[in-house]
Amino acid sequence: MKKIIGGIALILSLAGLGYSGFTIYGAAKGALEKKSLNKQITELKDKKVKTEASLKDVTEKNNKLKKEYNQLREQRGIKVVYLTFDDGPTPNNTPKILDILKKNNIKGTFFVIGQNPDMYKRIVDEGHAIAIHTYSHEYKQVYASVDAFFADLYKLRDLIKEKTGVDPKVTRFPGGSSTTRVSKPIKQAIINRLTKEGYVYQDWNCDSTDASGNKVPVEKLVKNGVCNVREVNLLMHDAYAKTTTVEALQKIIDAYKAKGYIFETLTVDSPKFQHVKQPESAN
Repeated sequence: MKKIIGGIALILSLAGLGYSGFTIYGAAKGALEKKSLNKQITELKDKKVKTEASLKDVTEKNNKLKKEYNQLREQRGIKVVYLTFDDGPTPNNTPKILDILKKNNIKGTFFVIGQNPDMYKRIVDEGHAIAIHTYSHEYKQVYASVDAFFADLYKLRDLIKEKTGVDPKVTRFPGGSSTTRVSKPIKQAIINRLTKEGYVYQDWNCDSTDASGNKVPVEKLVKNGVCNVREVNLLMHDAYAKTTTVEALQKIIDAYKAKGYIFETLTVDSPKFQHVKQPESAN
């Protein structure tokens, strides 16, 4: 009996030793894994810091080059025209405009609204700039408050991103930044927030006057749409009713070519054409 009890005691002792050993092994393994994980986290953090520093450096150099390019262009008197189209896209006018631009190997800037979003992709795929003109373009809705403006803007931004993958940072106020359809305090608050969030708004310094009515005569559009300044930001529309804008476009392009202009798209680094000036940084 004593031998049996002794054997049981030995087995229990060995089992306890095995359990203790397993526990120690598990704890040691866990500690090593945690140490390895912490090391990986530290390495990733270091890599993130280095990548961010590198990206910042590249961004600063890129901005410096763009600034020097714009200065050089100004010094040499290079003439530039930005063809811009608001209130589209529309199935009857936008494709015709895109065809004309493609034929002339010219890129334009399209300030779209929240209609016919499946057409956004062709604009981007053909190398044009797509920009925000608010989703609804309803003045009362857009300018009801600062929050209302940005809710509308974000809705269009997200739709553009969904359809094209582009996160647009160039925008245009409905009615321009000089519009009187919004109170000055709300407008200024919108401008400050746009600046804080990295948006640049563009107005125009040359107006084709195609917004003055429907089917404005082609001759009038050409006359008003060809301006004699070194840098031209030309306002046009590709809304449903603007059929004569399509008819006038080739003549407008030909006139600018004859005057020696080059054609570019608007980006956040382009010269700012603003009726109400945007601050360089948010307060």
